[in-house]
Formats: sequence, C-alpha cells, structure tokens
Amino acid sequence: MRAACGGRRRKDDPGRNRFVFLLGCGLVALGSLSAQQKNASRAGWISDEACGAEHTKPGRADCVQKCWRGGASVGHPEWKPQRAVFVADDDHAIWIVENPEAVRDFPAAHVAMAGQFDAAKKTVHVEKITPAAE
Repeated sequence: MRAACGGRRRKDDPGRNRFVFLLGCGLVALGSLSAQQKNASRAGWISDEACGAEHTKPGRADCVQKCWRGGASVGHPEWKPQRAVFVADDDHAIWIVENPEAVRDFPAAHVAMAGQFDAAKKTVHVEKITPAAE
C-alpha cells in the first residue's frame, strides 16, 4: 500500500515510539518541577523546627537561638539542634530554610523574605531578607 505522497508506508519503529514517549515524560516532569519551585516574596516569622508557629509574635529570640544551637549549651545534650524555619503569614505554612546562615540575624523576627520556594520539599532558599514593615 502506498502513502498519499507516493512513498512507501513505514512500519512502526519501536525505538522511535520509545524516544517520543520518554521525551514527552521528560517535558511533563520538567513542567511539574517548575510548578513546584517558584521565586516569591512573602512575609512571615523566623523560627526553629521544634517550636514552628509558636514564635509568630515578637520576642522569644533566646528560645529560637537555643533551639538552633541544641541543648548542650544549656545543659541538655539530648536536645538536638533544630533547623531554621520560615512561618508564612498568609497560610501559616512552615518552610525549612535551606541556607540558615541567611536568617541567623533574625531569630523570632517578623520579616519580608524573597526566595525560591519548593512546594514538594517544603523548603525555601532565602535570596533576600529584611525586617517586615510594621
């Protein structure tokens, strides 16, 4: 049987079909990855993983700093150091800070932060942080 353009009809090539399928899967995965990671600016509070949203009001910087260091400095070596987190004002979501050195000067502080938020991992990479306007 001849095709409309006068050439021969091709048989389905399994290698080509596999390539097209994998290419399509890759594009879908790339699209979902970009949907999960986005640059955003949000207001919220800097806290520690153990206390989380309990520090969404002024004060208690000493508590956050102790939790970041761990309990050995206050006579409780069994208390493990806690990761820095960002608690968003709008939805009270807790995001683990990937680069904690960026928030070290803001324990229990209300801040405006710009960064790369990864919804799948619930992490944020801080790019800019300033005290929030009250």
